[in-house]
Amino acid sequence: MAVGSAVANASVTIIGANGATVSATSDSSGAYTASISGLTAPFVIVATDPSGTSSTLVSVVATLPTGTSAPVIANVTTLTTAVAALLTTSGNPLDVLSSGNASSLVTSSNVASAEAKLNTMLSSILTSNGLSATSFDPIATAFTTNQQGADAVIDAVELIAAVSGGMQLVSTGNPGSGIALNSGTSAPAPLAPPPAAADYLQPLMSELAQCLSGTSASCTQAIDASYLENGFTSFATAHPGLAASGVTLGLPQTLKFFTSTNGTQEALVELRYTTSSGTYGSATTVVQKTAAGWDIVGNQQPFNVTINSFLARRTFVDTADQQFGRYEAGIGISIPANAATNLAAASVTGPGINGTAYLVPRNSTGNNTLALTSTVLASVPTVATTTDSNTTLYRWSWTALPGLSGTFSPGTNSRGFYTPSPIDVTTVPQFATYTVTFYDSTGTQIAAPFSVTNTSPTLSASAGAGVPWQTLSSSVLNDFLNPAGALAGSQPSVGIAWSTNTGTANVAPLVSRVQIQTVPGTGVTPSTQVDGWASAPATFAANGQYSATVTAGVDQSGVQECTSACPFPALQAGAVRTVQLSWNGGQTSFYNLFKYAD
Repeated sequence: MAVGSAVANASVTIIGANGATVSATSDSSGAYTASISGLTAPFVIVATDPSGTSSTLVSVVATLPTGTSAPVIANVTTLTTAVAALLTTSGNPLDVLSSGNASSLVTSSNVASAEAKLNTMLSSILTSNGLSATSFDPIATAFTTNQQGADAVIDAVELIAAVSGGMQLVSTGNPGSGIALNSGTSAPAPLAPPPAAADYLQPLMSELAQCLSGTSASCTQAIDASYLENGFTSFATAHPGLAASGVTLGLPQTLKFFTSTNGTQEALVELRYTTSSGTYGSATTVVQKTAAGWDIVGNQQPFNVTINSFLARRTFVDTADQQFGRYEAGIGISIPANAATNLAAASVTGPGINGTAYLVPRNSTGNNTLALTSTVLASVPTVATTTDSNTTLYRWSWTALPGLSGTFSPGTNSRGFYTPSPIDVTTVPQFATYTVTFYDSTGTQIAAPFSVTNTSPTLSASAGAGVPWQTLSSSVLNDFLNPAGALAGSQPSVGIAWSTNTGTANVAPLVSRVQIQTVPGTGVTPSTQVDGWASAPATFAANGQYSATVTAGVDQSGVQECTSACPFPALQAGAVRTVQLSWNGGQTSFYNLFKYAD
């Protein structure tokens, strides 16, 4: 089980055509074993990455070999997930899980055809790694996660959400030119191989590990003298989580190769690690090729700004708004309020943004980042300005949830963080670059404008159809998000429960954060919005059921911003309650929201 690096402690479910299932957990090398006694072919295998780094992986086995009792090899990787996507008309690999689909889609001829198409797409990458472009079997070929052979091929490609809602296969050598995966895909031109071998960062990672363990000479080799990352000249300061004591480095994942403005070969990479407590983390940086090899040069940004893609599902519980349930996509813009001295406003321009987006300090406590203005600003504020939007998410794409017909149109009081109408997301490049400018309270520019690259692939709202979203428990819906519920009154804290089981298997991503947002009712004093945060459990529950207690007034850092006298207000006339489950998939942020507006 691998996405280039081995996926350890993954939850694996094997589903037979008769609906029976068996479960397993992968070991430290990504391997798993399970008895399929009682299951009938064809089989679908799904795996959930506990680190959240990769999306749900899928594999298929059409038939079992006859006349042998030898174990069946069924890899579950990026490549096998691509095969599953090629079996479906939607391009969503999880569609093979739908009732009856496995028996009709996962046949020997269909799987062989899908593998042949995949091999054509990968022919240049396969041959450059010593594999046959005609006979390679991504499902049944045993391999080791050593960045050689099949593992090197997995390292060379990524699966990203296509604009149509399915999956797209791209090469890290050219992420802007991908191939849509579905049963109608013909045999397009092969993807270009990356300009470096899969293990090109192996010496650098060895030096970095020694550097982080205290060997200063290795730091000189691993970190370039011109290193600059989000305004930090120290790698440890820029990435404190990665540099913490006891961290174990994993295999890095290259997101994009590119050539810098001075002609240097560079790459945007994701550094993966495990903390001393066993939790997973990741950080992005830029590496460059030098005469002595590769070293870390950083993104060369003068200030601490991060831009990444996000995907959200908004479910409205109240009858009046239910029809407007939708998927949304765009970018998240994170700018700490202390990113520069006297910072009072920031402007952001670039692909997908309608004109200029402005961010200013929030008029609430509990978060130290700037937020987007609610309304569109015609120019830079020339006096100190705050916003009550409480969001850093700029939305450029939205579409109704399946089965709903409501047409959402953003009002003028939200055009600061919505485009007037959904854009053509194909016009936004993968890993797009944006221009950011800082200003003081008089509207005077602070330093020169600078570039910030999106650290994750561009997404459209239709990608939401390919995500196995969690379900909120009926008790939360009936008791807390219901004006007639048992918890409709003011509450100092609330237990939130949800499930990752989509009905067939526990395939929904693991939640890392839970938030409750509440707005008091009409005429209620004080009229202050009260929110609360909680970190979700990080361990897998066999039945897919999870819960967390959210306390009113606790911010994202776990700090109590107000006393016990500030409970979540009652759900009465004019009040609003929202429960949000969120997590990261690699560098992409996901939000699953359930809202009741009385």
